[in-house]
Amino acid sequence: MEAQPKYKGLQKTSPNDLTIGMYVAQLDREWGDTSFPIQGFYIRNNKIISGIADECAHVFVDPRRYDSKMGEVRLRAVGKSPGKSEAKLSARERLQPLKPVTYEDKVEVADEFYGAITSLEEAESILRDCVTKLQSNGGFDINAIEDAITPLVQSVMRNHTAVAALTRMRKMDDYLYSHAISCSVWGAVVGRQLGLPPEEINQLAITCAVMDMGKLSLPLELLTSPDKPSSNEWALLQSHVEKSVTLLNDSGVEDRRLINAVNTHHERFDGSGYPNGLAGNKIPTFGRIAGIVDSYDAMISARPYAIARSSYQAIQEIHVNADILFQRELVEYFIKAIGVFPVGSIVELNSGEVGVVVSQSTNNRLKPKIMLILADDKSERKHLVVIDLSSQDTDESKPLSWWITKELPVNAYGIDPQKYFLG
Repeated sequence: MEAQPKYKGLQKTSPNDLTIGMYVAQLDREWGDTSFPIQGFYIRNNKIISGIADECAHVFVDPRRYDSKMGEVRLRAVGKSPGKSEAKLSARERLQPLKPVTYEDKVEVADEFYGAITSLEEAESILRDCVTKLQSNGGFDINAIEDAITPLVQSVMRNHTAVAALTRMRKMDDYLYSHAISCSVWGAVVGRQLGLPPEEINQLAITCAVMDMGKLSLPLELLTSPDKPSSNEWALLQSHVEKSVTLLNDSGVEDRRLINAVNTHHERFDGSGYPNGLAGNKIPTFGRIAGIVDSYDAMISARPYAIARSSYQAIQEIHVNADILFQRELVEYFIKAIGVFPVGSIVELNSGEVGVVVSQSTNNRLKPKIMLILADDKSERKHLVVIDLSSQDTDESKPLSWWITKELPVNAYGIDPQKYFLG
């Protein structure tokens, strides 16, 4: 997004970047040449975004008039039938419990970081051993995986930001076990945002950790090839779902909810997924969540056949596919849980300065707190300064001072975000 001199304080925005709650102050053409009845309006639903995309190449939004409450989504029911009460919805239909738990952070981010580091290191060690054993003799120890994941979930419950930020900032040397750990954290963060009870959050996190374990029985050259797979290779890659389920069954796992979620994490909301082409509510809730989590982590991870995308790019891709590949309500909750510019992200501002996101705004997810690390010429600042984008520039008659132009890759300009949290 960019500001235009003729529109003081406004940001030029593509229809693809619009979200519910934004205020459209100007269009890229005269108002009278469009079907919009009033000049200036809030985006209250996705139908408005579609209408803008049909008529405009871009619009100008006023970030000071963002209304976060419009973006709040109630997720108790999906496709609720007329006359059917929420109490009668099946677990498959209900995304939230009837009485979701409201969680508050019990400790500050900085206080949770050191404990979160220990939990991550222990999880890495346990998962590395599990992967080695699985590759050597096919043994699968679900109890060991639970021992690895549960402390990470407990960290998320104490503070929803710390372990998620560390997971994003740390580099692990094996995609499969790092993917398992990362997905478990994203699953726990989303489960907490949904207000699930603690035992279900733990179950969801373990589900996300084991959903791709079947890939370990596939040829390594297939998993690491930079080339587009042939039809036969693609069928073999898809078989990892069945192999994951077989591993769970052979290991004595009796939790059908976990197994069903693993079996459906590649199904898609429009029926285009695999292995059974399930659609909508036919996909279990945990399967729908795991599908988003799996896709997000794959996109932000570097692999032989794809460079890592920024979290912002991945979120945009998921948002574009709302109500196509992924259920829209879950997409909105996922974005709210993860954040558009997550804590630990390296971002560049319109001024050319570079900083690290250190805190999210509860009212405007596009305007976090940022610690400025580099000056506009990319030299290291002598004095670190934290700016709060959500509290700046309240005077609508004046142009904005700062806004984020892009999220940068991990370790951009040699910046290690961890040191700014750990001291």
